[in-house]
Amino acid sequence: MHIERKDMGAVTVLRLDGDLDERGVDALRTEMYNVINAGRCKIVMNLAGVRFISYMGVGVLVERLRKVRAMSGDVKLVSLNLYAERLFRMVGVSSLFETYDSESQAIGVYQEAA
Repeated sequence: MHIERKDMGAVTVLRLDGDLDERGVDALRTEMYNVINAGRCKIVMNLAGVRFISYMGVGVLVERLRKVRAMSGDVKLVSLNLYAERLFRMVGVSSLFETYDSESQAIGVYQEAA
């Protein structure tokens, strides 16, 4: 799993590339830890490059979402593939996340709320 981080004003964009499996989960957990500890709680996560998400991957996304929301922030997801959408619905977490077609849409929602 490769994660590219880009801070754009108050918003942090994370672009994930690879599988969100056991190894990918560790990389995501570490990167999210770094982002949150830097006090950044407006996060856009671009999943266009993610081919596979395990149940463990969904768990980490939910865990970090709760942590960020406790800081009055949010995690917005971009470019979920059909497999991920189905998995999120199947495990009952699709209603927890706002999803967008593009990074600019998700960033715009944060900017409108400011």
